[in-house]
Amino acid sequence: MAKKRKARVSVDNRLKGSYGETIIRKGKPPIIKINVAKHKGDRAELADTIKHEMYHAKHPNATEKETYKAMPKQIGPAEQAKLIAKIRMKKIHYKKGAVKRKLKISRHEKLEPGDLITRAKAMSPSERTAIMGAV
Repeated sequence: MAKKRKARVSVDNRLKGSYGETIIRKGKPPIIKINVAKHKGDRAELADTIKHEMYHAKHPNATEKETYKAMPKQIGPAEQAKLIAKIRMKKIHYKKGAVKRKLKISRHEKLEPGDLITRAKAMSPSERTAIMGAV
């Protein structure tokens, strides 16, 4: 019996008009794309979208109506954290890029661990607040 491969979850903020999308490929694991920007920081809704798209990946022939009926009304905080952890690493890369832009660091400049913190501490409190807003 062949081992079933898990769906890959990725961030795609360019999805037009949708919160998420599931791409089913024959013979390959499905790809789940999540539009994090459209959720506007609502963690519960983000976790709900990830779970919804994972249901689509597991049951590719289910209609949208069947998927909505099968989904629970609320997701607990522990399960929310577990689902959001699937995209956390992808989101960290966006945060790091925003901080580097605010600090005017070129993408070719090599950074050691802690360099961003050191540079942020050297800034004024108002500039530091602006960076935290980017993160």
